[in-house]
Amino acid sequence: MVPFAVIGIGRMGGTHARNLVNGKMKKAKLVAVCDIDKEKVDAFCKKHPDVKGFYSHKDLLAWGQAKAVMIAVPHYFHGDIAKDCLTAGIHTVVEKPLTVTTKEGKEVIETAARHPDAYFGMMFNQRTNRMYRKAKKLIESGAIGEIQRANYVITDWYRSQAYYNQGGWRASWAGEGGGTLINQCVHQLDLIQWLLGMPEKITSCCKTVGRNISTENDLYAVFGYKNFDCYFCASTHELPGENRFTVVGTKGTVVIGSHTMRYTLLEKSEPQVNAETTKGYGNTKRHKHFCTYGPVRLLNDLIFGQQRRVIDAFAKAVDKQDRNLVVAEGSEGIKALTLINGIYLSNWKKETVTLPFDDDEYAKLLSEHVQAESQNK
Repeated sequence: MVPFAVIGIGRMGGTHARNLVNGKMKKAKLVAVCDIDKEKVDAFCKKHPDVKGFYSHKDLLAWGQAKAVMIAVPHYFHGDIAKDCLTAGIHTVVEKPLTVTTKEGKEVIETAARHPDAYFGMMFNQRTNRMYRKAKKLIESGAIGEIQRANYVITDWYRSQAYYNQGGWRASWAGEGGGTLINQCVHQLDLIQWLLGMPEKITSCCKTVGRNISTENDLYAVFGYKNFDCYFCASTHELPGENRFTVVGTKGTVVIGSHTMRYTLLEKSEPQVNAETTKGYGNTKRHKHFCTYGPVRLLNDLIFGQQRRVIDAFAKAVDKQDRNLVVAEGSEGIKALTLINGIYLSNWKKETVTLPFDDDEYAKLLSEHVQAESQNK
């Protein structure tokens, strides 16, 4: 069993800590929790006296009994804490996003590279969803042919004004470095690059609809690839909303919803049908298939969260000394973060942004938004 510590025991970190202390991971056990909120730490440790409590991550690292950590603090603190943990040789998993800016994200990755004995992972739990894993196999095997188009609509994260009125770091440039995009969209952007690769350019538009917040809760982006475009649309003000990822290829189509996936494979590719058709519209036989999230798996994940699968796989990788078992390497975090920063940058500059962009320019413009937000308040 790998001795784990959780740094940050708020809503998500608290879930990680409870799953660990209740034995929901086969290869990991909780030995410590850490949070700057002394009351949270004391309450947790009173309930679980075998767990050591810390109010500073540096004190936790000095203790030296945790072999791995799960970082689940607000976004702006991810980078410094991750660098400290990796430098101390501690196996480190970071909640999404990796950091707030690509500039700092690259610093974390460089730190990890200097300490290769410390495993480094990202909390991209959607990669454990068997529907997306199936889609990745279909795309990479060439089963659906060359990609022609992709669409991702994700608008089922409803957030009322009451949610934002709780205050704290929510939906603020100073608190989390953005709004819906950097909070809710990270997993979907990771899936886009995981399945399709990184685009060459980004065109976007972000706006605020029906809420009194300083960041966006509605956005769209067009990711330009060499031979196709991917259209991404997200919001948190729509009821009931939808969740649909469509990838269209020359030999088939994949459509993934919240809990079901449909994919159609063509007997002949579209270019072949076009070349052979001498009259009429043209067509070919279609083979339709169906895949589900799985009712038992869905129930377990609703109760305990997909995240526990990522932590358990990470612990197994550490235990067996096999990096291939890690669900998502930490270095993968820079890709979704690049898409996030690129979307904001395109919106701010009102122009198409080519990747890679200037990391310093983005950091400067974000700082200006933080300052403007402070003045408006």
